[in-house]
Amino acid sequence: MLETLQHATNDHTVWVVRPTRSLTWQEARRWLCLISLIPLASGGLFLWFGAPFVLPFAGLEIALLWAAFYYVQWQGQWREVIELSAQALVVERGRHEPTQREEFDPAWVRVELEQRGRWRSSSLLLRSHGRSSELGSFLTDGERQTLAKALINALKKSR
Repeated sequence: MLETLQHATNDHTVWVVRPTRSLTWQEARRWLCLISLIPLASGGLFLWFGAPFVLPFAGLEIALLWAAFYYVQWQGQWREVIELSAQALVVERGRHEPTQREEFDPAWVRVELEQRGRWRSSSLLLRSHGRSSELGSFLTDGERQTLAKALINALKKSR
């Protein structure tokens, strides 16, 4: 998902890039509780009929399902904040606060959208002075293309 924030002074533009996640953690927990009833009920039924070893595997299935949902929600918190001003193009990455920061000179930075092949997704790269940084690896090809066009247009206006 791509959000563009234009400041009132028009001296810099900020893009917030994050993965698209349709469920909040509260909604995911509700679905998980509902879905967890199925293996739990079947394990209880097998226990009733004298097959006690089905219930631990049902519990394992539920635990793995919860772990998978948690991992997807955790990955969905990733953010890339791209800020373009006349002095610098700054890329900050992280979940709740920036953990990585890269800075480029807007006069020298190149935005490249590389098509890797027929079956592989494209990659959006910022390149300057021998350094390269990939943006939006979690975006779809169309979203990456939209971000590339927006960055190129904003860089042309700032020069």
